[in-house]
Amino acid sequence: MLAIHGSTIDLHFVMVSSEEHQIQLRNLVSYLVSHFNPAVGLIYESEDPGVHWLKRVEFPSYHWHYNQTFWLYSDNLFAMYALAPWRPDIANAINETFRRYDLPLSNRFEAVVGTTIGNDRMARDLIINHTNNWVILIRIHNGTYANPLNHFADEMIYRALSDYYTGSIYLARMIVLSVYHMWNGTCLVDYGVTQKVLSPQNAPSDIQFCMNMKLALLLFAAEVIGLTLPDFAQLEEHLWSMQKSNGGITTLSTGHGIPAGSANTETSALTLLLYNTNLIERLYSIRDQWFSFTYDVASALIQTLERSLRHFPIPISF
Repeated sequence: MLAIHGSTIDLHFVMVSSEEHQIQLRNLVSYLVSHFNPAVGLIYESEDPGVHWLKRVEFPSYHWHYNQTFWLYSDNLFAMYALAPWRPDIANAINETFRRYDLPLSNRFEAVVGTTIGNDRMARDLIINHTNNWVILIRIHNGTYANPLNHFADEMIYRALSDYYTGSIYLARMIVLSVYHMWNGTCLVDYGVTQKVLSPQNAPSDIQFCMNMKLALLLFAAEVIGLTLPDFAQLEEHLWSMQKSNGGITTLSTGHGIPAGSANTETSALTLLLYNTNLIERLYSIRDQWFSFTYDVASALIQTLERSLRHFPIPISF
């Protein structure tokens, strides 16, 4: 048991191979915990000192810094589940904050924690609450239908997880393999990397940079759906090479696999989710629940049909 900020982190059940990985995990947990603001009840987006991208893209009057910006979707949804095994006190505090707001589903991010989603739609960002010192936002996908020809790795992973939960295991695995084949050795080269024009719905970091959260999502999804990637260990090692000295995982990297800029909560929380074995096992078993449900429904329909045939025999003529 390791003491962190007056509480404890239990690492005994974590499937890691070395003391080095345990140190990496401990530093990652500490990063997320250090960004938790008890007055807000959430973890802020990043320690990045620059002007927030929302001011440049969506909200011209946006004056809050990254360490004053708190996303319910997706950052704190991921962080709540990521921290649950190690810092349940922080996870519970985040959960209580969620309970205070009557939120619509994001139609995307909840796929990571076991909820099915609909078709991909364009995203929009909504300010839920704010003061002069902080702002709480959500990102929801409820706009017009997205262009299916624009293959974003994260969107494909959310889709695959949702398909898996409803029993479409083969389809889910084919989608995850498609994302895996975007990997060129240093970067997941999806549409976000190759697009030439920034759309209003995209953060500036979404274009011509590699986003490390997508690699974390790929590894997480492979674990959930039981898909063995031939170089999983190398991909995992590459993801950890994005860890900064403050414990967080760098948001971006160059096409050559070099970390670029600051860490953030979303990428760090998704990386930590890889080691929440209880969550992964629960999500893996959802398909069994679906098969059990469909089997029960099919059995009930067959029994009803058999009873109907007994009461109303169908004449057969030769």
